Amino acid sequence: MDIVARARAFAAECHADQKRKFSSEPYTVHLDNVTALLREHGIQDGDTLAAAYLHDTVEDTDTTVQDLIREFGEPIAELVYWLSDLEKGNRASRVLMSAWRLARAPLPAKLIKCADIIDNTTNIVQHDLHYAPKFLREKRIVLEHMAKAEGERLTGLALFQAAQRSATMPVPQA
Repeated sequence: MDIVARARAFAAECHADQKRKFSSEPYTVHLDNVTALLREHGIQDGDTLAAAYLHDTVEDTDTTVQDLIREFGEPIAELVYWLSDLEKGNRASRVLMSAWRLARAPLPAKLIKCADIIDNTTNIVQHDLHYAPKFLREKRIVLEHMAKAEGERLTGLALFQAAQRSATMPVPQA
């Protein structure tokens, strides 16, 4: 089994009992969507696609970075580390710390984050009109910090531009 298939199977097992917060779909739907978005934008690197499947395991399950190093190696575990929201504090400070972390993340982690933002914003706007404006505002902060740190290397990519459009989409009145 190749690394991407192994990562999908591992993530599916880790998230087996989880549902998406706003739609009640199996959580793996989100992971499949994020990975599909990366592929649609020409990302074929196995480590990046594997990390896309694993990107929420440390944050949302009992999986540790050590587990990922053992199962998938350091490069994939490092990408997941950069994508894991483990900051403490009030919501505003956690968002800002997340933006700082992601601004310094390697480009593949930023690409995964862009796909994650696209899928999550679409889902939240469809299912929670009350929360959507706050969520989109927070994702714009993350995208702004990543763009400032990375410049045109990131902002010139269609995937980043799609994430920006998702974070600025109009939200229908609740």
